[in-house]
Amino acid sequence: MTVALLFAGTATAIVVTQHLRDQGPVASSIFWKTGPGQSYRVCFLLTRGDRVRVSVVDYADRPIRELADTELDGGEDPHCFAWDGRTSSGEPAAPGPYFLQLSLERNDRTAVSGEHVTIPAGGATG
Repeated sequence: MTVALLFAGTATAIVVTQHLRDQGPVASSIFWKTGPGQSYRVCFLLTRGDRVRVSVVDYADRPIRELADTELDGGEDPHCFAWDGRTSSGEPAAPGPYFLQLSLERNDRTAVSGEHVTIPAGGATG
């Protein structure tokens, strides 16, 4: 019985993974820019239009700050959002890497970028 459940679970995981792979990437051309002081800007192209929650997350995918929750178009026009290096509570984010998380409402998908920005110890130097 246990072996049968393991096989069924594995088969289900393969089907779900293949379905997500067939849908393709959520975003492309993701890049971070560091500005003066502790200011950052992240830009990306959205693969298809959707209502999107744009967030900054840490290395463990924990939400640090929501940048936007809005309708965005897919296509060749980049979407850019500023981040002041602060958490949702207004405190400066700790030194370390931070990633872009996109949650698409209608497509029911969430993706975290491999691209990141790093806040150095002592804060950004500009």
